[in-house]
Order: sequence, then C-alpha cells, then structure tokens
Amino acid sequence: MIFKMRNRALNWELWESVNFTPGLRLPAQIHPDLETIEIVKNLKWSDLDWKKIGSDGVSVVWLDLKLPADLGIEEGVIVDIQIINNIFYQIHISLAEDLRGIGLGTKIYRSLIDWAGHLYSGKGRRHNPIINKVWRGLENDPGVICMENDIANICISKKNTKIKKLSRIFNQMSGSF
Repeated sequence: MIFKMRNRALNWELWESVNFTPGLRLPAQIHPDLETIEIVKNLKWSDLDWKKIGSDGVSVVWLDLKLPADLGIEEGVIVDIQIINNIFYQIHISLAEDLRGIGLGTKIYRSLIDWAGHLYSGKGRRHNPIINKVWRGLENDPGVICMENDIANICISKKNTKIKKLSRIFNQMSGSF
C-alpha cells in the first residue's frame, strides 16, 4: 500500500476518497477549543447551510459548510455529493478527528436531506460502521421519508416535490447501481 497510516479513521477516508472516487477531498486536521466543541454540540441541524463551491467536472459536487457564526471549523468539514446515474445524491463526508463523535455528522446528513432534497447511500460503499447508525437515526426523523432495500438506503425530505418519483425509482432498482 502506498499510504501508511497510523490513524485507522483517516485510513478509511483515504481509501474512500483516493481509491474509489477521484475528486473527493479530505479535511484539514483542525483543533477547536472546548468552547467551540460545546457550541457545535448545541447546534441544530437547521443551523447548517450549504454552498456549492465546485465539482470534479464529472459526478462529484463539492460543498462548503455555512454556519450562523464563524466557529473556525469549516476547513475540518468536507462534504461532497456524488451524483449516481443523474438521479441519486450520495454523500461523502470527512470530518477532522476533533469534530468526530460530537453529533456533527448526523446534523450534516439531516441538513443536507432538506438542502438537496434527499440523500442516498449504497450499502457496499460504506467503510465506516458509524454511518449505519446515522441512517437508522434518520428513520425516526418526522421531516423525512426513509426507505431501504438490499443495496441502499435513501432519505427524502418531506419538502421535496419529487418524493413519489424518487420513491418509485428507488423501489424499482436492483443491483444495477
């Protein structure tokens, strides 16, 4: 292996972004102080906003996190959306180590479901077992409709005008994605 990593979490990020999907990015390893961590813990998912900042020119869109206050954590949050078959928005998320385990990832997923209209996740692409817990938690959110089949999950915002179309396509898909 070209990359020798001591940190296991960074290892799966490199595997995901370098070996599978070119065009994905990695976060800066920022070190927020305890006060900033507490502020992030107390953010609501609806406090997060997003801005498209570019793409790889093929199927990956790069997003920038927008917060209600300048907390200085934005460089430690990388979110890319891979567009699968021009239909589904599959999230790729990487957080600085100091931003993990404080609930920020779940808030990112939930805010993106409303911002983008839905999020999709192919089960075979998940290299971090924590993501399964995030998807299970989203199933209980009253603002989204979540579905699962043998190869993927999707959560659609109830604000999305294309709920029926996305649901129909998702329910009809087989192992072709």
